[in-house]
Amino acid sequence: MLVLALVAVAFLVVTVVSVLRNGALPRDDRLVSVVERLERKCPALRQFDASERVAPTVEDRKRELKERYVEGEMSNAEFERRMERLMDDTEDPSHRSTPAEADEDSQ
Repeated sequence: MLVLALVAVAFLVVTVVSVLRNGALPRDDRLVSVVERLERKCPALRQFDASERVAPTVEDRKRELKERYVEGEMSNAEFERRMERLMDDTEDPSHRSTPAEADEDSQ
């Protein structure tokens, strides 16, 4: 029974490592928060840069803003303010929005 459990754990670890190295993971701020917490609890995970792989790119954020604007979830002024803030973040990385600020913006 113990051998079977060890084989199952080894298989799980190999699967997770494979997904982290090769998989196309969804990009989402909330997922970044979860992955960063996991990386803090298990430092060995940092070698896979999973938090960077799941972080939304500037293009992802632009596309989401445009979709929300088209769907009528925000006014033109709000869309322009958020787009400007996004562009400022890309020009000056020291002032990047945190996931919490992104959630605040989405409300």
